[in-house]
Amino acid sequence: MTNSKGLKLCLLILTSFWSSLVFANLLIYPTRVSFDESTRAAQISLTNTSKTVNTYRLEWLEKVANPAGGYIDVADAEQSGLSIASSMVRFSPRQVTLKPGERQMIKLMLRRPAQLAEGEYRSHLNFKALPPPKDESKDNATSMQINMLVSFAIPVTVRQGQLEYQLNIDQAELYYDSASQVGAVVLQIARSGRNSVLGNWTVYWKPDGGTEVPVAKSNEANAWPDNDKFIVQPTWMAERFVSANGQLRVEYKGVREFDGKVFIDQSIRINKAAIKPLPTNQ
Repeated sequence: MTNSKGLKLCLLILTSFWSSLVFANLLIYPTRVSFDESTRAAQISLTNTSKTVNTYRLEWLEKVANPAGGYIDVADAEQSGLSIASSMVRFSPRQVTLKPGERQMIKLMLRRPAQLAEGEYRSHLNFKALPPPKDESKDNATSMQINMLVSFAIPVTVRQGQLEYQLNIDQAELYYDSASQVGAVVLQIARSGRNSVLGNWTVYWKPDGGTEVPVAKSNEANAWPDNDKFIVQPTWMAERFVSANGQLRVEYKGVREFDGKVFIDQSIRINKAAIKPLPTNQ
C-alpha cells in the first residue's frame, strides 16, 4: 500500500518534469480505442505536425499500468498471464509515410473469438518513428546527422461482458509554494472491478468563507484495473490560491463512451497546517 512517504516520492518525480517541454511531431486521435460488445471497427487519425517527411511503423506492444503513472513494458516471456487484445484486433496499413501536414487513417478490425471469457483485454498500438534516408550527398567524414526517434503508443481495449468498476479516494495531499504560486494535488485512488474507465479529473478548492474554484485538472485520464491503488496528480492550473482551512473537492467524470457517468465526486476537509511545501529535487 502506498503511504504518505510514497505520495511525496511520486510528487518529487512528477515535479521534476515541470521545467521541460515535450514536442511531438505526430498528432494521434483518439488516444484510446475501445471495442465494446457492439463495436467491430474503429479508426485512428494520424497527422504529421512537423515540417519534415516522417515514416512510422505500427506494431503491438504489451504494457501494464504503473501505479505512479505511465506504463511498464512487458517482455514476451512474461505475457502469458495478461489479457491481451492484439491477437484479436487487426490494423492497416502497417507503415505510413506522411508529408508535413498530411493525414492518414488507420483502420482497426475486431475478430472476437467465440466463447471469449468475460473481462477486459488490452494491448498498446505503437507508432515507431523510423530514421530518414541517409543523405549520401554529404561527406560522412566531416558531417554527422543526429536524429531523435520517438515512439507513441495508445491503448486498445476489448470488453466482454458487463462493466464492473468502483473508485474512491484513499488519500489526498495538497502542496503549495507561495513564492512561485505553484501547487500540486496528489491523490491516492483505490479501485476494484475488472474494467477500466476514461474521464476528466478536476480538483476544486474552497477556502472557508470563500468561493469554490478549480485548481487542478487532467483530461482523458485512464483508470486501469492493473492496480488496486494508483496515484493521480492532475495538472495545477490555479492562478491564485488561498492557503487556509477549506474543502478540497475531487471530480472524476467520464468522457467519450463513459460520457455522463460520475466516477468520483468526493470532498476532503483540509486544514491550513496540512498544506505542505512543494518538495525540491535536492
